[in-house]
Amino acid sequence: MPLLELELEKFITHEVPFSEINKALEYMLSGAGLRCIIRMGA
Repeated sequence: MPLLELELEKFITHEVPFSEINKALEYMLSGAGLRCIIRMGA
């Protein structure tokens, strides 16, 4: 059975710092974001 490769970068719609985690939740709840990356570091 062949392996399936997904290009996950295509599914990332937003990237926010941890200090704006509420903004990431807003994107999710409003349907504006498919996947949001939350940066934990500097």
